[in-house]
This record gives sequence, structure tokens and C-alpha cells, in this order.
Amino acid sequence: MQNFSARIRYLVQVGIFVSLFVLTVGTVLAVGKPSDVGAQNNATDQAEQVRQQAKTRLTEAKLRACQTREDAIKKRASRLAQLATNMEGKFDNHAQRVEEYYTLKVVQSGKTVANYESLVADIDAKKAAVAAALSAAQNTANNFSCTGDDPKGQLTQFRKDMQAVKKALKDYRTSIKNLIVAVRSVVGTTERDTKGSPKPTSSPGGNE
Repeated sequence: MQNFSARIRYLVQVGIFVSLFVLTVGTVLAVGKPSDVGAQNNATDQAEQVRQQAKTRLTEAKLRACQTREDAIKKRASRLAQLATNMEGKFDNHAQRVEEYYTLKVVQSGKTVANYESLVADIDAKKAAVAAALSAAQNTANNFSCTGDDPKGQLTQFRKDMQAVKKALKDYRTSIKNLIVAVRSVVGTTERDTKGSPKPTSSPGGNE
């Protein structure tokens, strides 16, 4: 009888041990083996590295494209400055001829333009506006940098500056035409066409 009781106790102990072992193994499997966790972390790190490399390549491609555009902007600004300077010079000469004609011919003949002074002042103001617009465009182009804080914004600003230069030149030309029209209104066809006198009816930069 004692042997039987001892055997029963032995079997119970073995059963408890087996149960604890199964429970422990199950818990470990549920959490995951350390080697498996390490493998997952490595896979995640590799995926992140691939994403970062792709992002870096994209950034480098954009930088190269921007640098190409930077060179184009600076060349375009140089051409714009040369073109604007040439046009401004022609307008200056034309305005000077009209003013000399008015002073030496029209005024001497006893005729005057009532608002002549304001028309000349407007020409001077429009000429100053051309210089200011051109200076702003050149500064924007010179300061453009692909490594700056906002190269896209600088590019947009440069385009606006170029449009401002074109508008300023157009306004300057219009101011000269206004003076020509005013002088023509008091000159008369016969005197205007007198040999040796400039033609105040002609417009700067060509006929329209």
C-alpha cells in the first residue's frame, strides 16, 4: 500500500513538472525567440536604409536640376540686363531729340505744350522705374542659390522681376510717345515735316 501511495505521489509530481514545462515553452514561443526578434529588427533597418537611399538619390537629382536652372537664370539675367540697357539707351536718345526739338523749334516759334514739364517729369520717373526694376531682377538672379532656404520662391520672384522690367520699359516708351503726341498737337503738319527737324510723330522702338 505504501508503494502504491509513493507511486501516486511520484506521478503527480511528474505531471506538475510537465505542466510547468509546457506552460513555460508556450510563453516563450508566444513572445518570440530572441534570434527571431533580431532578424525582424535587421529587416526593418534594411528597409529604412533603402528608403533613405532612394530619398537621397531623389534629392541629388533635384539638386543637379536646380543647379542647371541656376546657370540658366544667371545667363538670362545677363541677357536681360544687356537688352534693357540697349533699349533704354535708344529711348533716352529719342526723348532727348524730342525735347531738343521742342525747345529749339517749337518754343522758338511761339508755341508751347501746356503740360510739357509734367510730361518730361513722367519720362524721368519711368526711366528711374526701369533702372529700379532691372536692379531688382539682377539682385534676385545673383542671390539665387539651390542650397538656399527657398530656391523655388527665388525662381518665382525672378520671373516676376523680369515681367516688371518689361513693363517698366513699356511704360517708359509710352511716356515718350505721350510727349511726342503733345508736341505734335501744337506743331502742325507743315512745320513737323520741315527739312532738318526730327519727326516727333515717330514712336520709340518702331512704328505701331
